Order: sequence, then C-alpha cells, then structure tokens
Amino acid sequence: MDYLQLGRSDMRVSRICFGTWAFGGWWWGKSDDDESIEAIHAALDAGINFFDTADIYGGGRSESVVARGLEGQSDVYIATKGAVLFDDKWMTGVSNEKAYLKRACEASLKRLKREVIDLYQIHWPDNKTPVSEPMEALMELQKEGKIRYGGLSNFGIRDLEVALDTARYESIQPLYNLLHREIEAEVLPFCDENEIGVLAYSPLASGLLTGKFDSQSQFPEGDHRRDHPDFTEEAFQRNLRIIDQLKEFAEKRECTVTQLSVSWVLAQPGLTCAICGARNAMQLDEIVEAVDYPLSQAEVDRINHIASSTE
Repeated sequence: MDYLQLGRSDMRVSRICFGTWAFGGWWWGKSDDDESIEAIHAALDAGINFFDTADIYGGGRSESVVARGLEGQSDVYIATKGAVLFDDKWMTGVSNEKAYLKRACEASLKRLKREVIDLYQIHWPDNKTPVSEPMEALMELQKEGKIRYGGLSNFGIRDLEVALDTARYESIQPLYNLLHREIEAEVLPFCDENEIGVLAYSPLASGLLTGKFDSQSQFPEGDHRRDHPDFTEEAFQRNLRIIDQLKEFAEKRECTVTQLSVSWVLAQPGLTCAICGARNAMQLDEIVEAVDYPLSQAEVDRINHIASSTE
C-alpha cells in the first residue's frame, strides 16, 4: 500500500480510503454487519489506514459498524461527514448551520466511540447558509478538541474559495472517475495551489466501472442505481460501450476493469486518495491490488481516448 500526506495535516493516509456508504444499507439495498466488519479487517490487513463514513449512511448505522470493526485500532484515521438531516427512515434535508453541525459531530463521536474525529467534513452545501458559518463550526470543533481537521464534500469552486478565506481546511471530497471529470477544470488546480487533499469518491462510478453490468442488469428496490442517470437509457448504453473497450485494454494488461479504473484515478495529478467501497473482503482484495498496477502516461492517454471517443 502507498501513502500520502493529506493536505498540510500530519495524517499520512493510504491511497485507497475504505468507503463505507454501503454498510448503512440505505441506497444500496440490504447489508450484513458481520460481512462489513470482515471487510474492515481485510482492509487493515491490506495496509489501509483511512476509513470514510457519514452520519447519513444508514442513519448512523455505518458509523456504528465502523466503530465495531476498528475497535482497539489506534493507528488508523477515521473521516466522517455531517450536514444531511435524517430521521430513522430517510434523509429529510440539509443544514450548514453551525449549531446543527456541532450537534451532528457530537452524535458521530458517540457512534464512532472516539474522543476525537480525525477528519470531519461538511457533507453537502445547503445553498442558503453563508459558507463562513460551517467553516466557523469546524474551527470551533477543532478548538474544542473534538476534531483534528476539517474538510468539505461536494462544494463547488466558488464556495471552496470563500471557505478558504474563512478558515483552513485540509481536504475536499468530490465525485471523480473516468466518466465524471468536472473537477479537472478549476477544482483540482485550486487544491493543488493551496495544498488541499483530494479524496475522490465513486472512482468506480457506483460499480459501473467494475465491468460487471450489462444492458440486462437490474437493481433491487432501495438501490439508488435503479434511477441513477449513469445506469439508465442512452447514457448507460454509451457507458457500456466505453467499458467494453476498457475490458479489452485491461485484458491485454492482465488486470481487471476495476483495477484499471482505480489506477486511472490514482494516476491523476493532485489526487490523494480514491475512496473505494466494498461489501465484503473479496471485493476489497481486487480493489487493493490496483495500487500494484500503476499506469504509464501512455496508458493514461489511451484510457482518456477510450472515454472521450466512444459514441
């Protein structure tokens, strides 16, 4: 496993960050806690020291599972997120108000069974609260010793700029993969200039870039991919054509499409980590091996060509 410094922090994190969204069950169908904990233990064995969760993942269930899986582990970093309002059934809104974020952080600390959270991230902007307010919440939580560092997730470039005028943050967490590259134009250069870590989520495009789906694939009730644009109608057909070519390229390289897709993300300048989810140890093993398949620039260029030229 390879490791990089996160922003200007003292955290040296594994380039594969274990994402635990699916542990919560919401949006992904059923999940098994014991299987999830086995996957966490497999991640530790593979050298992964960075785990990402959020309070909204199963209404706190993911955080609780992470706490169980990492019980007794001191040489790991836990990142979680707050800002999404929820009840015991589903999300109900978003709030960037300072008072709410501080309460949410306290609740996450209890579920994670930690005295301090290594990285606390504002999950989504609420598009009404001034950006300075959630940044003030992060500053106060840091001063109170409840978090070590703060980060932002899903914020656009203008908000990222304003936020940095208020307080320092060490990371952003954007959607980024071979099919979704919007952050390359402005966000990545901004983060590089300001030494802000970039934690790319959904590097496998919710499983699409594993190469395991075809035009007949169906998803169970409660799985967000049933209605996701990447998996529906014309976009899905185009994506499958891209993946067919990636399969050919991966076969020549003697790796899987999963490994190729994760390696592509890790090869991008300015990327600190790829946040990869896995329901079980077997899925995780395949992902971790991507670190052993670094791409040459010529290979990156070839993959870029495949993604941009398939109509």
